Amino acid sequence: MPDLLKIIDKNVPAVFLTMAGLTATPGNGDAHPQRPSTLHGVTGSVSLSGKASGIVYTGFSHNLACIVTMRVLGRESPGEEEVSDVVGEFTNMITGNLKSHLCDSGYDCQLSIPTVMRGDEIEVVAKSAPICVRNTYRFEELQEELVVLVFAKLDT
Repeated sequence: MPDLLKIIDKNVPAVFLTMAGLTATPGNGDAHPQRPSTLHGVTGSVSLSGKASGIVYTGFSHNLACIVTMRVLGRESPGEEEVSDVVGEFTNMITGNLKSHLCDSGYDCQLSIPTVMRGDEIEVVAKSAPICVRNTYRFEELQEELVVLVFAKLDT
């Protein structure tokens, strides 16, 4: 069975460095996080369906989402729609890389389109997902953190 935490810990820093020139340092990770989990700010989600099913959440603070959007677009003062588009695209890239690893391991799956939510306390849970991993990625130069949370079920 693929180690989902290792996959995202390799993938998340690569996406942020390539797309925004930011260094994301993985935390210790948690293979059994508290359920339900609470995310804050701007949250992206992409679902997986097939032999691998589940959902990937990315939790950005509003400030981090704006900074990443400014870096991607190369200009100041992005609009809320632009911020949502960038958060959705980063979530899609992170989930797409996970999908690639899962398919390579025999767990064929498809992705949904990204969804973006905003709120101070977004509570997420997947009661039927036996696999749940969570990690925090620190952006030292920004004093910001990103949370990535994966709920999954792998069918043989």
